[in-house]
Amino acid sequence: MNKYLFILLFACLCSCNGCSSDSEDKSAEIVLSNEDLLIKRYNELVVPMFKSYNGIEIPSEFHVDTKDKTINAGASFGYVEVSQGLIEVKKQSLQIFVLSHEVSHIVTISQAKLFGLKGEIPRGAVTNDYKKAEYLADLIAVHLMQTKLPKEFESLYADFDYLQQLLGPVTFTHPSGLDRINSLKEYLLNSKEENEPTAFKKQFLSIWNRD
Repeated sequence: MNKYLFILLFACLCSCNGCSSDSEDKSAEIVLSNEDLLIKRYNELVVPMFKSYNGIEIPSEFHVDTKDKTINAGASFGYVEVSQGLIEVKKQSLQIFVLSHEVSHIVTISQAKLFGLKGEIPRGAVTNDYKKAEYLADLIAVHLMQTKLPKEFESLYADFDYLQQLLGPVTFTHPSGLDRINSLKEYLLNSKEENEPTAFKKQFLSIWNRD
């Protein structure tokens, strides 16, 4: 009787192990959707870059505009809105830059205070405050990628020509893609000649005080 009981228990254990293995195989086969991948990259790569900004609520909720096929995003306190076009982008570094740029808008004033600046972004006679905000968000995003995600930064840098086209022509609220890329290149050149934190502060102040 004990012999048969042992055989039965052994068979049950083998069966359970087989079930566990099957379960593991099934979980390994799970493929994330493009939307889930973007959210994962945002939470695991983008959000940690902004941890040093104390007291700032980094958006955690995602909204998707399924009708927008362009590469676009926006951020406010509490949520990020992304276009379907951004979700479908194959270049991870570009997705990270776009998302980082939007979050950078939220931390711009906090960064300004760290540099001893007060008030809102000043309006220049030539460069209005809207355009300055775009330059500054670009700068913060690229600086963070360069210092915290260097491989993603290198990939983005290799695509600067494409990014310039993507950023488009000048509008009332946005500088041209050419001017934005040139501003970033100026920072990157200074970061090689000096160091990244010094170049970052220098470029930030230059944009802030631009006429």
